[in-house]
Amino acid sequence: MAKLIEVNGDLEVKKADVIVRARYKLNPLSLKFITTLIAGLRRSDNINEVYKFRVKEFQELTKLKRKDLYWAIKEALKELLEKPIYIPKGKDANDNSFLMLNWVASAEYKEGEGIVEFEISNKLRPYLLEAKEKFLKYKLENILPLKSSYVIRLYEILKDWFEMYSRYGTKAEKIVSLDEFREILEIPKSYRFNDIKRFILEKAKAEFEKHTDIIFDYEEIKTGRKVTHLKLLIRPNPAKIQTENIPQEKYFKSRKAFVALLRRNYSGNGKFWGFKSIDRENYWLGLDNNGLVYATNGKEIKDFNAIESAKLYDLWLKIAQNSSLYQYLVIEGVNLKELTQNNKELWLELREDIIRLKEEEVI
Repeated sequence: MAKLIEVNGDLEVKKADVIVRARYKLNPLSLKFITTLIAGLRRSDNINEVYKFRVKEFQELTKLKRKDLYWAIKEALKELLEKPIYIPKGKDANDNSFLMLNWVASAEYKEGEGIVEFEISNKLRPYLLEAKEKFLKYKLENILPLKSSYVIRLYEILKDWFEMYSRYGTKAEKIVSLDEFREILEIPKSYRFNDIKRFILEKAKAEFEKHTDIIFDYEEIKTGRKVTHLKLLIRPNPAKIQTENIPQEKYFKSRKAFVALLRRNYSGNGKFWGFKSIDRENYWLGLDNNGLVYATNGKEIKDFNAIESAKLYDLWLKIAQNSSLYQYLVIEGVNLKELTQNNKELWLELREDIIRLKEEEVI
C-alpha cells in the first residue's frame, strides 16, 4: 500500500547538499513534484516504498488551473522518468567521476482517485535520505508558488549560500562567475546576459519578495565592457519574518524566560540585544560573562545594577511581545549593532516597530 504524503506548505524539505548542487533541468511542476516527494521521505520508510499524494491538495497550493491539470501532470511525470540528474562523484578537481540516473523508477496518475504515485530509484534513495552532514532545509511553501524552474533552482542555490555564508543570519554575499552561474542553472548559451537579467534575475527578485523567506540584490561585475561575474547579496525577507509564527509562550511570556533567552544568546560574546539613549548618545546593550547588563558606545562602558537591568528587560520584553521581527532577531542571537551595517532594511523595520510602539504608548 502506498504511503500518503499530506501536501501542505509547512512540510519541511531537507535536501542533501549534493542534490542541491547537482546538475539537472526540469519544468516547474516536475521540480515541485519531486521536492514534495523529498519532503515526505523518512529514514524509516521501506526500501521499496511507494509514495502518493492527492492532486487536489497540490493543485490548491500551486494554483494550477484545472483545465491544464491532465496535460501538466502527464508532462511532469514524463520528465521525471526521462530527464536524468547528474551527480558529480569526483574526490578532487581532477576526478571527473559522476553518477547519472532518473529521479523516479515509476510514476502513475490515477485520475479516478485523484492521486499521483511514485517509486524512487534505489540508487537515488541514499542521496535523498543520507543528509547527515551538509544539507539545505526550508519549508515547501517557499517554492510551490514560484512559476519558473530557474527561479525555483535559484531559490535553493541562494538559500544554500545564505546558510553557508551569512553572518548572524542577517546577510550573505557571494561572487560567482557568469559561466558558473550558467552551469549551475543549466542556462543555454543562446541566453545573452540581458536575457538572464530579464527572464531570471529580475523575475526571481520579484517572486522572492512575494513568496519566499529570502530576498536578494545583485551587482554586475565587468571585465572590460563584458559582464563576467555577479555579486549576490542575500538577506532574510522582512515581510516573511513579520508573519512568522514564533512561539511567544516559550520565550516571551515572562521576564524570567526572556532573560534566560538573552543569556543563552548574548552573555559574554560581545553581541548586543538592545540599545539605549544616554545623554543623547546611542549605547548598545550587552550581557557580561555573569549575565549582567552593560551598555557601551564604543568608547566607554556603563554597568547597570539589578533594578536598572530589570527596567531594561521589561522594556525590551514589551518590544518582543509586540514585534515578531525582534522576536526573530533575539531567538537567532543576531547582533543588533552588526544589523545596522549588514542589513539596513531589517534595522529600519525594527526601528519602525519601536516608533510604532511608542506612538501607541505600549512602551
